[in-house]
Amino acid sequence: MRIVNAACTFVAAFAILSASGTAASAAEPPEPPIKNPASIIDSVSPEILTEIMTELSATNIETRQDASGNKVVGFQSDNIPFNMGLALCNMRPGKCIAMTTFVVVDPGATSYPLESFNTFNRDALFVTLVKLDGNKFAVARIWLIDGGVTKKNLAINIASFVLTFQEAMKFLAGQLVAGYQQNGSFLQASVGVGMPRAVAATPDDIKRLTEA
Repeated sequence: MRIVNAACTFVAAFAILSASGTAASAAEPPEPPIKNPASIIDSVSPEILTEIMTELSATNIETRQDASGNKVVGFQSDNIPFNMGLALCNMRPGKCIAMTTFVVVDPGATSYPLESFNTFNRDALFVTLVKLDGNKFAVARIWLIDGGVTKKNLAINIASFVLTFQEAMKFLAGQLVAGYQQNGSFLQASVGVGMPRAVAATPDDIKRLTEA
């Protein structure tokens, strides 16, 4: 497996904002580097998400569509392709009141046992590991913004997801996995020396994760 560098440059300056219960004092935490952080967002759109990610210095920001025509905003940080899918766009006229954020991962010949996914999902608070077609899986999270959230809150949540994705990869890299070999045998091997490879999501991957 190829080692993936998951260091996220655009969240490093305010990673502390995604931590919980670790404040050393009552001092106001640093603001994320965005404009109008107190403005209220009650519907996600490609324009709003592009604005936030541009202000957070993400790269390769683009809007595309999944297999059903639903809009998805993609961005990269250190060559990892992140996706933000607009969801629940019919419950409130003219609004999309949910957002699914995810990364599709291809572990190659490595096969992670279901117990590893269940263990992570049981203990994780902010993301879920989801099996996809073949050997691929996704690290995903969904937010509801019905009623409105601040722009700062949305930016912090996106940054938190990027950081939590790193933790998910570290968790899996430390697991014992069964790798299927061409000769039909199974080997138990530690993958602590590398990490699964994040790949571009296909339209079908995006459709499944935004509509599930």
